[in-house]
Amino acid sequence: MDRNIIDIAITATHVVLYEYNNTKQSSWEKKNVEGTLFVTKRSDAPRFKLLVLNRSSSENLDVPITASFQMQVKDPYLIFRDNPVSTDFIGIWFHDGKERDQIASYLEQVVSSLIKIEEMERTHPPPQSLVSEEDEDSARQDAGVALLSTLTLGSNDNAPAAYRVATGQELKPAVGDRALAEEPTTRVPLSTHQNLVLDKKSLQLSLLSLIQDERFLDLIHAQYLKVVHRRADRQQQENFARK
Repeated sequence: MDRNIIDIAITATHVVLYEYNNTKQSSWEKKNVEGTLFVTKRSDAPRFKLLVLNRSSSENLDVPITASFQMQVKDPYLIFRDNPVSTDFIGIWFHDGKERDQIASYLEQVVSSLIKIEEMERTHPPPQSLVSEEDEDSARQDAGVALLSTLTLGSNDNAPAAYRVATGQELKPAVGDRALAEEPTTRVPLSTHQNLVLDKKSLQLSLLSLIQDERFLDLIHAQYLKVVHRRADRQQQENFARK
């Protein structure tokens, strides 16, 4: 469905879409869309998307998650609209209420982060660049991969999917609906991106994408603990030497 998907952040097993109808007794009407829901991470804008792979027809739900995305949980639905002036409301019914709450919590974190990034851009606009638009677009698309390729994350087997793509490793084959949502990504040689300089926005978006990944946080925390333990050992040795 989308060649720019680099990872699947969170999923829900089965959802059904409803649309709020203002003209017919202000009621919810079931749409012919139901299936597995995915919140995906992408290599370019929009950096996040909400997808529902429809098992009833070829009409899938494909919604970009931006700073203007609005939602609320109103049992039994997660209700959203993709811009503040829209009068169209979509309700997503979840087979599992816990999955609905997890999806809602994750989307709130993403939208909050995107809003902060937009505020930073308005407050500190980037300087005018002399680079051509084509070169700039190419650099932005590769920015996430370039950032990941310069990080030392320890064991590659436990690294986030985005990191394994950046370093040219094979992704494990996806199964079922997940395979359809996340099309195999072209392997990128590490040397291609080693000299790429990230602009501020690309760096922000790349870090935002990474910080949502629990596996990435686990790896960073493990490195942090190594540093703490080394400092403690060094301090202990210095104290022993003084004695």
